[in-house]
Amino acid sequence: MASDVDIQVLGSTRAVVAGEAADLGGPRQRAVLARLVVESGRVVSADRLVDDLWDGEPPPKALGALQVHVSHLRRSLEPGRAPREPASVLVSAPPGYALRLPRSSVDAWRFEDLLAGAGELADPRARRARLAQALACWSGPAFAESVDTAWAGPEAARLEELRRSAVERAAAADLDAGDVGRAVADLERHVHDHPAREEAVRLLALALYRSGRQGDALGALRALRSHLAEELGVDPSPALRSLEADVLAQAPSLDASAPPSSSSSAPSSPAEVVEAPGTSATPDPAPPPAAADDDALGRDRELARVLAAGEEARRAGAARLVWLAGEAGDGKTTVLSGLVRAAAARGWATAWGRCPEVDGAPPGWAWQEVLDDVDAGQLTDLAATTSPFLLARAVAGELARRARSAPVLVVLDDVHRADGLTLQLLRQVVEQLDEAPVLLVAAFRPSESGVELGAARAALAAATADHVELEGLPRDAVAALARRSGLVGPADPAAPDPELVDLLLTRTGGRPLFVRELSRLLAARGPAAVRALVAGRGEVTVPAGVADVLRARLARLPGPSTTALRQAAVLGRRVRVDVLAELAGRDVDDVLDALEAPVLAGLLDQPEPGAVAFTHALVRDVLYEDTPVLRRTRLHAAAVEVCERLAPHDVDALAHHAGASLSPATAERALVHLRAAARAATAVGAPAEAAALYATALRAEDLLPANHPGRAPEARVALRVEAVTAGARAGNAEGARVLQAQTLQLARTTGRRDLLLAVVTAWRAPLVWTVRDVLAPPTGLLEAAEELLADGDLTGPDRVRLHVARFLETEGQDLDAEVSISADALDAARALVDEHGSGPTADPELLAVLCAALNVRAYAALGPRLADQRTDLARELIETAGRAGSSGYLATGHWMLFMATAAVGDLRGADREVRAALELCASGQLAQLLGVLAVWRSVTETLAGRYDAALARWAAAIDGLSELGGANTELMSAIGRFVVELARDGDFQTVAGPLQEVDRLSGGEFAPVAAVALSRAGRLEEARAALAGLVPPRRGYYWLALTTLWAHAAAAVGDRAQAARLADVLRPWAGRVAGIDSGSLLVGPVDDALAACAALLGDDAAAQRHRRDARQVEAALRASAAEAGLL
Repeated sequence: MASDVDIQVLGSTRAVVAGEAADLGGPRQRAVLARLVVESGRVVSADRLVDDLWDGEPPPKALGALQVHVSHLRRSLEPGRAPREPASVLVSAPPGYALRLPRSSVDAWRFEDLLAGAGELADPRARRARLAQALACWSGPAFAESVDTAWAGPEAARLEELRRSAVERAAAADLDAGDVGRAVADLERHVHDHPAREEAVRLLALALYRSGRQGDALGALRALRSHLAEELGVDPSPALRSLEADVLAQAPSLDASAPPSSSSSAPSSPAEVVEAPGTSATPDPAPPPAAADDDALGRDRELARVLAAGEEARRAGAARLVWLAGEAGDGKTTVLSGLVRAAAARGWATAWGRCPEVDGAPPGWAWQEVLDDVDAGQLTDLAATTSPFLLARAVAGELARRARSAPVLVVLDDVHRADGLTLQLLRQVVEQLDEAPVLLVAAFRPSESGVELGAARAALAAATADHVELEGLPRDAVAALARRSGLVGPADPAAPDPELVDLLLTRTGGRPLFVRELSRLLAARGPAAVRALVAGRGEVTVPAGVADVLRARLARLPGPSTTALRQAAVLGRRVRVDVLAELAGRDVDDVLDALEAPVLAGLLDQPEPGAVAFTHALVRDVLYEDTPVLRRTRLHAAAVEVCERLAPHDVDALAHHAGASLSPATAERALVHLRAAARAATAVGAPAEAAALYATALRAEDLLPANHPGRAPEARVALRVEAVTAGARAGNAEGARVLQAQTLQLARTTGRRDLLLAVVTAWRAPLVWTVRDVLAPPTGLLEAAEELLADGDLTGPDRVRLHVARFLETEGQDLDAEVSISADALDAARALVDEHGSGPTADPELLAVLCAALNVRAYAALGPRLADQRTDLARELIETAGRAGSSGYLATGHWMLFMATAAVGDLRGADREVRAALELCASGQLAQLLGVLAVWRSVTETLAGRYDAALARWAAAIDGLSELGGANTELMSAIGRFVVELARDGDFQTVAGPLQEVDRLSGGEFAPVAAVALSRAGRLEEARAALAGLVPPRRGYYWLALTTLWAHAAAAVGDRAQAARLADVLRPWAGRVAGIDSGSLLVGPVDDALAACAALLGDDAAAQRHRRDARQVEAALRASAAEAGLL
């Protein structure tokens, strides 16, 4: 490769560009170029350049001065380079700069290559010509202007030694070729300048002897003897002493041999073969390879485990999932990069999706990036609707299609930042790829994992092939990473000293990011600081944490660079340079100049032209958090204006910046963007994201002036209705209920029935857990629904939704109303679908209405009055939800079917249905369903006799439901402890008090639970008092459990009349396990209560029979649980 640039350092530092001398500026600027030449094309870090150029004592703005010198050199070396075109000679290459030139374009590099090439030539004349070319590269001492510096001195001395050797090798070639005269002339001058060089004297003596000057030959040898004795006190080498003897004896071996034929040899005159600058007699070697990256450094074991799961997926032809856990700085992304390369080398197709570290990306963005990698188009274009269930099916189909030609690796990075849609797609895609060789690897930070990720991991437990946790790097990997980061020790210039590696291990715990950044910081401080650190001198301090290390590295940047980085941190991890320039109000070229230092420092990289990205999320986080809040707010406000001009359709980014800059001055604009993004999130099935956006939109509304149209009651009601729906779908029952009740009062002030209807029917989410807080005051929603139903002008769907709203307000409180209202809802919904067509072309909205009606009817059937309809209702809900494409109602149908199968003791079928519910449930349902499932798992642990595990599962379930805003979780916590103590006949003293409080809060409904606990604790009078205030259990899903406990309590306190009455009530339920159909309040076989009542009444035979039957029921239940793998 030819170049029109020629750089000269074998003499003064100069450059010739296109035949003209280039202006290289002052001494320090020329030193920059010379310092890069020393590295022969390798990258020199910006920190090392600064340290070398200022002799270890750089001024505060040294890095900025270095950038200026580099900029001037680039203009001189590439005068024709267009603005913003990347430099091609003096290039930026993290963590610094490098020369990218053919070796023939730098005299020092060309000299060494010619010298090496000469040794390969057998013809002495050709060899002499090549050596003459090499020596012609010199015009003065190497690095003449910098020879006294620590960085140039050793290199200059090395090159000078090569030059002297080249003179001697040229003379030797002359002797071999028979050109004795030229050898004598060159050697006499060389020996005069370097009288102690024995090889030069040996060659001169031999040349003189062959010239017939035996005396002069002996004189040269004796002069060397005298010089060595006087200067060094030593004798000549044995070879020279032997030569002297041979000269005296005129040994025949000293005569010249005949030179080889030179018919095709090179010309003897150097002038005939010396090349013009920019050409080469030999092909240019390949440019130096890029520095090795850190992929898989010290991570062979972890990579092997993930790749083993991939091979299992390939062999089985089915998807496998691996979780990769590591905290910030542990190297998750680096390991994933190594994994992608390893998989690609094995013939796998690869796709990568990253969950954005900052807000502002559309829901499901990571899957969009995956689809981009497999050329599958836009996420929302893959299905006819935006149902997440259908989207998951379409994504799985695309991956399966791609896997037909090669197995596929899908990487999802930073899933601790994943939105609900991303996690829902992950769950459902994994389940649907049961016949495609796909390996999915999801990386996350355990310390930042929220409820939704924990729920997703729990739901995917059966599909998980491995869980890989990253620990600190081993010692040898720490040493290698430190060396790659430019840190070497005072004892060994090629590697860190053992003491330095020990310090790094102690301070960093082997975390790769910390090792790398601390190594770069120490390397930047210079060798003296490293020596002091190794010696343990107290004046050298090391930051304690990676954030502090990053701050120390950021402090070394020029002011304009730091400012640009802070502005970029506001925009996100990956930033378009044109957007950043707009935000900063600066020219793009100025911004590029400011970003160069961070790129070289390894804080930014350049993923594509016109964009930069922080190399690690922690870099961005430190910058963002260290920017004052007021400054951040102003930058976000400016970002809104920039995005409105450059990316007006990016509603998510606009909403993110609008929310972060919220103030009275920006509220109006922010409200528009926040609401648009919330609606977009709702449209793609991301309710949690929508709910969060609506919450911020409500804050924006509160900041509007009192007379603003957005503060009018009608506008406020409309916004809140949307927020209630999003909150309900996101699973935040408590918060959404409070907002719905408040909005109802606001709607009544408008006098508009349409707004009242919108508020009452705003709850449009599947029902799997009660949404009504039994301790909360009345909301007025029931009365409003009944008031609206009296209007004869309502549409069919509105009537159904009003019935559903009535059910939500009465369930768990009025069983007769539950049964009647759910029947009204279902009858109206079925008639509506039948009227408008129920075939394949049925209106999805009408099908959704029918799903809601079936949902509440099936929920009512959890009680004893409709027990015979449970299974049929659940199956109809599943079928209708499938036609409607509603994953939420599909999951609910399977959940209802789970309850129905559990009620009859079919635990294997129950487990099958609960897995289906978890696979299909929407993101807002998942944590709630998993909480209810965890309660169920506590029940099965109790059945298995693992009581401590049962208590732990129950506590975790209640914590999760409480965090989600689930209703009545305080009551459920005490119930869980009671269930376990009842099963093991344990300590009722500690649980009795909390259960008395539960009884009081429930208004006597849970008196049987408290009474049993008190009687088992020996507190019979208190048990009788609890029973005296008992309210007969409602015939809901707790009816059988509470009635059975009532019978136990009556028998315990000796209430014969009540025991006889309850025995008659329970006798039809003999052979059943009370409470198992509730999924939570497991109280054991009904026959045990019948036995207790019979014993009290004196019917010992009946008591004995019921006890025997109870043990048989328990045995059958345990057998079913064992068959299901639950024990």
